[in-house]
Amino acid sequence: MNSQTEPSEKKKKNLNPSLSLFSLPNDILLNCMARISPSYYPKLSLVSKTFASLISSSKLKDTRFLQKTCEKILLVCFHYPTKSPSPSWFSLWLKPNQALTNDLEKKEESTGNALLVPIPSSYCRRPPTFMCKVGSECYAINRYCNPSFDLSVTTLGTGIWRKVPKMMTVAREDPIACVLDGKIYVMGGCSEDESKNWGEVYDTNTQTWESLPDPGFLRVSTLRKVEVMGKKIYISSNNWDAYDVYDTIEGTWEVVARMFESSVVVDYVRYCYTGTNFIWYGMKHNGSRRVNGLSVLERHCRAGSGHIEMANYGGKLLIIWDEFVYNARLRHEKTNIWCALIAFEKRNGDEEVWANVEWASSVLTVPLSCILLRHVMKAV
Repeated sequence: MNSQTEPSEKKKKNLNPSLSLFSLPNDILLNCMARISPSYYPKLSLVSKTFASLISSSKLKDTRFLQKTCEKILLVCFHYPTKSPSPSWFSLWLKPNQALTNDLEKKEESTGNALLVPIPSSYCRRPPTFMCKVGSECYAINRYCNPSFDLSVTTLGTGIWRKVPKMMTVAREDPIACVLDGKIYVMGGCSEDESKNWGEVYDTNTQTWESLPDPGFLRVSTLRKVEVMGKKIYISSNNWDAYDVYDTIEGTWEVVARMFESSVVVDYVRYCYTGTNFIWYGMKHNGSRRVNGLSVLERHCRAGSGHIEMANYGGKLLIIWDEFVYNARLRHEKTNIWCALIAFEKRNGDEEVWANVEWASSVLTVPLSCILLRHVMKAV
């Protein structure tokens, strides 16, 4: 009898509800989830309301930060002129445990193993906030909410945020911003008629705001991104052929011809897209050289607006571009957004760079009027 009842008693112990994962304290669940790649969060959020709540909480990000398990993901910003004046953000989601393929020359639909997912989602909770470090302090502008005058600051290591003593002169939504020599430059995100305070700069030493000169036509343009080079600030807009440049020493604006559509540094080599092909600059070489092995990709990049985004993605080059598609049967045009990941190999004594497209996929379909604005790498 004992030998017959013993297995059933063991079975009852295994079915003890007190051993259920859902009975664990939230702190332990957070520690477990923080060790899992965010790629799995969309599926995990469907398991239970508890999981969904924990995944959407800020505590999970804090736990990942403390455990040093944060991963960098790509966020992409679009502007839908006919839909909303506010930008729309998406995050690049890669299906876990799936091999990604190069679909550039395939006629069938992409597999869906790589997608741009609207934010917010269980994968990424909120759009990025502009943040910059000045000395021992970190400043932030929440760009993607209702128009705000606020600039926030925290002393590193405290985790306590406060508003700067003086607010911005103009309430802004989705401004572009950058930092240079301890000063924070904020532009746009307000009425195009705001000629006096369309751009302003915050001096972190004196804790005061000062208006920038009127940039002219730039006020009515769609702002894409901002870059700092030397003592000048370069603004990219829907003026595809030129930059609007602000000289912080002279306090003046000028328009200069654009040399490259996009560029990024990967392993001490600068890669650029000229609008027709990819080139590279090395520290040991004079002038530019063409990247070999990308003729098919270059042909696809030329099939859209010509605007592409490039990012350093774990030591490889991630490219995002648009490609126009005409459907003869439905008699309408659309735009496919593509992503590709590229690895590089130096040959012939570092005199040549050869590229290998590890995967390329159509990740989103948008209306023809949609504009690809910018990208951000964010830790989650």
